[in-house]
Amino acid sequence: MSSLDHPQGELPKRLEKAAINELPLIRFHGTIHLAEDAKSFKKYADRLAKQKILGFDIECKPNFKRGPNNPPALIQFSTADQAFLFRLYPTMKLGPLIRVLEDPKIVKTGVAIKDDIYNLKKIEEFEPAGFEDLAPLAQSLEIEQTGLRNLTAIFFSHRLSKSAQLSNWQKFPLSQSQKHYAATDAWISRKRYLIMEARRTQ
Repeated sequence: MSSLDHPQGELPKRLEKAAINELPLIRFHGTIHLAEDAKSFKKYADRLAKQKILGFDIECKPNFKRGPNNPPALIQFSTADQAFLFRLYPTMKLGPLIRVLEDPKIVKTGVAIKDDIYNLKKIEEFEPAGFEDLAPLAQSLEIEQTGLRNLTAIFFSHRLSKSAQLSNWQKFPLSQSQKHYAATDAWISRKRYLIMEARRTQ
């Protein structure tokens, strides 16, 4: 069992914000791959196509004014020890990633997946398959809070940093803090899914 894995005892149904803020930060420490051109897109998409379970998330440049949201600037996936970040802006193409997004044999897991898929379809149309949203899984375990930060605190007694959440995801190059933030979000989603599934099937 990893030091981040919550013991198999009873989980809290919710945690107060102040309690979460006291927890130590959690961070991805594996290898981060960044795809920014057609060659690297294909190379890393081919690797993802061989996986069975992937953490998944997207990042958009925040819009601080009224109006439509900005399209996804980054899509990220994670295995147990590797994160793959695909820059979508300014090319705005999913390309070989569509095969991964449509494969029902590859579990792709995260939070608010319906919204992420909706935003990705603004770039290219595809038929999503194999997606597992963590919120319904949490509810099936009688957990009342289903946000990414809350679930991380409940399951791992650690805190997700949100310092890069509202940064400019369209900027080039991405900062190291942006890369680690994106990688951590995808990685912790996969890790959380495995633990939640194990508890659900006990």
